[in-house]
Amino acid sequence: MSKPQELPVDIAAAKPVAAADWLRFAGISKRFGSFTALNGVDLNVRKGEFVCLLGPSGCGKTTLLRILAGLESQDGGTLSLAGHDIGHLPPAKRDYGIVFQSYALFPNLTVAGIIGYGLRTGRAARDQRVRELLALVGLPGSEDKYPAQLSGGQQQRVALARALATSPSLLLLDEPLSALDAKVREHLRRELRTLQQKLGVTTLMVTHDQEEALALADTIAVMNQGRIEQVGTPEQIYRQPASRFVAEFVGKANWLPVQVGEDRVARINEVPLMFDVPGSGAAVLFCRPEDVCVDAHWSPATPLMAYVERVDFLGNVRRATLSLSAARHISLLADMAPHDPGLVNLVPGQLVPIRLPAERLRLFAGVGL
Repeated sequence: MSKPQELPVDIAAAKPVAAADWLRFAGISKRFGSFTALNGVDLNVRKGEFVCLLGPSGCGKTTLLRILAGLESQDGGTLSLAGHDIGHLPPAKRDYGIVFQSYALFPNLTVAGIIGYGLRTGRAARDQRVRELLALVGLPGSEDKYPAQLSGGQQQRVALARALATSPSLLLLDEPLSALDAKVREHLRRELRTLQQKLGVTTLMVTHDQEEALALADTIAVMNQGRIEQVGTPEQIYRQPASRFVAEFVGKANWLPVQVGEDRVARINEVPLMFDVPGSGAAVLFCRPEDVCVDAHWSPATPLMAYVERVDFLGNVRRATLSLSAARHISLLADMAPHDPGLVNLVPGQLVPIRLPAERLRLFAGVGL
């Protein structure tokens, strides 16, 4: 069998493809010995979209990014960009810029040398491009500095400028902010999102940080054990998790065991919580801590009562650990803002009325605690 011709991806000459199929992973699989790193991964990325591959260590997200970059080869499946099959092209032919967690800056080169390293232009044009990129990432006038003279955040900006130097079709980010302290990371996160939107470059970022994914992404692909569990907007992933894994990995979660009767009502100890739900028998309800309402006074609208076990101050909210009065082994978290009327009741040992708004509950049938 002849080897596929190794041509660079010519985006301008690409045949028209559907907007949602601009970058397409189809059935991507990868094994390392007996370990299955990727198991039939399908993912479509729109042009100009910011996609986060989110998941725990070992879930396959970095392997998927490395396959896209040509640093690993897939065992099965196809990979296409702008209608071109790029799955067998070498890295240099795939038209991307990449930023690693470790920055990977040449210590013996100046900032100008690092950013301009891959540019094949005359010196004047290269110097002009370096100045433009340094202004873009907020480091004007840093051309003559060496990496050792820069802070971690500044080094990451240089790495980003280097990745963008050739105006690539794709920007690949492998945990680019994880080595930075929290304050710098949050600042660079905002700048990275602003820069990506300004340039309109299609971006795939690997992260295990759910807060980072929620803040940056247009679309999040949650991965687990070599598969994609759910693809959606940050709000969809957070509010409408498709599986228990997604619900637990992204944000805090409450889980309440319920019984669903033949009347299609979900109950805890005979207290109705949700109506017109599918199926019958044992199930579990999911809700977020901010969706648990602690009321100032009991009323027929708050049939559930709970004891306050603990209250933690988290700055913008107080997080109460509650246990249901009718089933003390069932606990849940409730986040309350300073203006919430029920905040005065958050005293350990206090019996308080609670509400669980039906529109914020999600039923996972047949899933035990």
